[in-house]
Amino acid sequence: MRHFLTLLVICSFCRAAVAQSTPYFPEEMIVTADNLNMRTAPGKNSAKSGSLIKGTVVQFVEAWNNGEYVQLDTTEENSPFGPWIKVRYGNKTGWVFGSYLNGTTGLYYEESLLFEEPAIELYNWYGVYTRDSFADELRQVKVTKAKVTDEFNGGELDVLKTDQEDASKFLIASRTPLKTGYCGPMGVMDIEQAGCIRMLNPGSQFAVYPGNDTNDTLIKPAYGMVVTGCAELEGMIAVIKNFSVKVLDYATEPLIVQNLTRWLTSENPEEAPIVEMLWFGDIDRDEKPDIIMQDCPYAGGCRASLFLSSKAKPDELLHKVCEHFWPGE
Repeated sequence: MRHFLTLLVICSFCRAAVAQSTPYFPEEMIVTADNLNMRTAPGKNSAKSGSLIKGTVVQFVEAWNNGEYVQLDTTEENSPFGPWIKVRYGNKTGWVFGSYLNGTTGLYYEESLLFEEPAIELYNWYGVYTRDSFADELRQVKVTKAKVTDEFNGGELDVLKTDQEDASKFLIASRTPLKTGYCGPMGVMDIEQAGCIRMLNPGSQFAVYPGNDTNDTLIKPAYGMVVTGCAELEGMIAVIKNFSVKVLDYATEPLIVQNLTRWLTSENPEEAPIVEMLWFGDIDRDEKPDIIMQDCPYAGGCRASLFLSSKAKPDELLHKVCEHFWPGE
């Protein structure tokens, strides 16, 4: 998780300073350094307990000091910033510097500035594209980095480009191959045209579904999205209390209800999250809904989060697998 801009480093420090706000870390991560040292404790000078080669997949155990970003070597000006993370590989655990890890699944956007540099060669790359008026499709793509001029600070920054002529809705980097073809019912529709509500305010209720391709008559589950909370007047301002976003499977008895709010926690615990629904469909092709939601938990920007049904735990319907950071204005 290598970050290059000072803005993101500052944001990360602010994040860690708020005890109620826990940064997100993927449960599976991939080593991006040629050789990454495992240590017995967080810190460059701690004893080595092993090493991991590039491409090794590890399991996340915990983050040091609530995921605080620190500089790997304070004696070197250009030393990277990142969190110290405890990981498991086989029957061994140890601390590694998080700047040299990426999640095994990534969510990216074409032409969007790269605040986290993916090791492009370690992934299978896919784009979600409009196929026709009522369908999206997943295509395997080739991805390269390109340079754009940073108009604010000068110099150049990295963005992602694909080998496709038309623009994707978003890109997926996956360590494991995905099935290409139909992946959702959106097409040229926006969220409102699909019967959903983009801004998730208390009282919002709608369905998300995987959709059906041409000649596909299989009945697939639709999940209900329900947003709850109460507005209270504090001085002259209406404040939302007890905000929550829940997903429901109406086909189960008893009704399965999963609260997604823990993945949408604001940096300021007194503020209700600002949450938008961006997309739904079936990326993992398990015939159950997948979704992308956006929230703005940090003073420094927002994030888009990908939730997959195939990664859900036994008591879940959806599970968050990655997020994409958007800087603030």
